[in-house]
Amino acid sequence: MKKIIAVLPVVCMVLLCGCNQKDARNLPPAGKETEKIVIWSYYETQAQREGLDELVRSFNQSQNEYRAEWEYVPMTGFVKGLSSAYTENDLPDMAIIDNPDMAALIQMGLFEDITLQAQEWELENECYPSMLETLKYEGKYYGIPFNCNSTALIYNKELFAEYHLTPPETWEELREAAKKLTTPERSGFAMCCIESEQGAFQILPWILAAGEDPQSLGGEATVEAFAFLKSLLLDGSMSENCINLTQTDLALEFAEGRAAIIQNGPWVFPQLDEAGIDYGIVPVPGRERNNAVVGGENIGILKGKNLEGSLAFLRFCIEGDEITEFCRKASVLPAKISAARESVEKRPELAVFQQQMENAVTRTSIPHWSAVSGKLSEGIYRIISQEETPQQAAAALQEN
Repeated sequence: MKKIIAVLPVVCMVLLCGCNQKDARNLPPAGKETEKIVIWSYYETQAQREGLDELVRSFNQSQNEYRAEWEYVPMTGFVKGLSSAYTENDLPDMAIIDNPDMAALIQMGLFEDITLQAQEWELENECYPSMLETLKYEGKYYGIPFNCNSTALIYNKELFAEYHLTPPETWEELREAAKKLTTPERSGFAMCCIESEQGAFQILPWILAAGEDPQSLGGEATVEAFAFLKSLLLDGSMSENCINLTQTDLALEFAEGRAAIIQNGPWVFPQLDEAGIDYGIVPVPGRERNNAVVGGENIGILKGKNLEGSLAFLRFCIEGDEITEFCRKASVLPAKISAARESVEKRPELAVFQQQMENAVTRTSIPHWSAVSGKLSEGIYRIISQEETPQQAAAALQEN
């Protein structure tokens, strides 16, 4: 008994020393405080938030010089918020930003040039070229791709079986299916036509599906696309409420049985899985099958902020599997081609979106996109409110 008592103080001293050594490894070097780095993001789904929480937590646990944290800024005011923060000298260190919004902010001088690091990380060899184009300006890199996606039709398999329907491959098949599936309590088809970038992101694939040249929107194919969407409204298959629905709202409509088919992206899968719905995915139908529009976010470092800490965060993301793990949790595709293919093997529902990335159109490749974006969502709003015809809404896209 005396031997045991004699040994206990020694054991305790060893344990305490071990704990002290472990704590010391998690502290910054002597005389240096941990530096905080702030990331802005508009992520709002539970899966996106949990994925970003885990990414930030993993970075903080991996080193002891910097402590990252992220702040939510609503998507509708994200770009305006960055512009205001720039004027007020109150920018975050990094921003996870919708890829079509990045070009204008790069030209305003908000983002750091990280070309040397991008070359070191071999982004040109690793990532989808379309995603890289959204963060380059005059041959220089101003961020890294955080993830990529597009939209497709998501349909309720149980309802399709009940009504003896097959997944639509043409506009006429979609029109017929949507009409049959429409009831007083349920829209046959729903999409996001809200006056914002989300609305433009959903409307553009229909114009491309009609065969319009991305470099010259507003032609006859644009008229056809607007007229088709109007026909779904006229026969009651799509509700006029589409002008009020965000993409998150669409997922809720589908999950709660108020829509049989929706146009949306893979980020809504966790919400649909939780609702227990058996769903299928097919591309947006039309004459032109390569009609997908690139979605997803980039992450960039704001000028004049903590460059070294932010680069450490980007390096942590790009050199390991950290972004891939975030994408898995958030149910989106990594911009790294090999990782995207592996994601499909683990989650086959992503196959349509991965295939679409091969030929997807970037919004930044469309001349004067920022003006076009507003005209697209405004045009569909005016069509729905019967203020304009499809011809008038299309013609507005050709005005400078």
